[in-house]
Amino acid sequence: MLRSLVRNAKLRARVLERAEEFKLNNKSGENVWFRELVLCILTSNSSFIGAYVALNNLYDKLFTIDKEKDISKILKSSGYRFYNLKAKYLLNARKYYGNLKKWIYPIANKDEYEARDELLQIEGIGMKEASHFLRNVGYFNLAILDRHILKFLSYYFPYNKRSLSKNDYIYIESVLRSVSISLNLPPGLLDLFIWYKETNKLVK
Repeated sequence: MLRSLVRNAKLRARVLERAEEFKLNNKSGENVWFRELVLCILTSNSSFIGAYVALNNLYDKLFTIDKEKDISKILKSSGYRFYNLKAKYLLNARKYYGNLKKWIYPIANKDEYEARDELLQIEGIGMKEASHFLRNVGYFNLAILDRHILKFLSYYFPYNKRSLSKNDYIYIESVLRSVSISLNLPPGLLDLFIWYKETNKLVK
């Protein structure tokens, strides 16, 4: 099933087009990198579409707001869930603006796993969010184990945990990496094929 999906010429072209966008993000400046970080914080425990709407309503104002409650109001008015918690995370994340790319770029170019571990220092960023961020700024060797990917994997690789520890994540990622090697695709791009199969969308 997955092999035939990967061989779908139209879908493959769309995935490769997204890959080029991620590569452009890699060459972009701090503002693009930080915007992707904010998006990844917002996508945790939320739909991508809901997170994207909230991002567009908030991002330009984020640098002029000094109180959690004001960020929270914008998120709430955007129909976003967990607006108080994410307001806290986003206000905290602002201190990384200006140094995010300078910090992560050289590490990721050397070792994507190390870069992911570094990103875990940011409140609101876990293994999935760090992997998602790195993929969106042009690094494709990490798996983004969101609920859609885990649902797909559960057809072949049963698991019964509602949340994954770091060790769980690394183990399941190794399973997905084995699949990606057999299909000659990096995990970060295979993710898009699986996501399309589960959601019929290619936005992530």
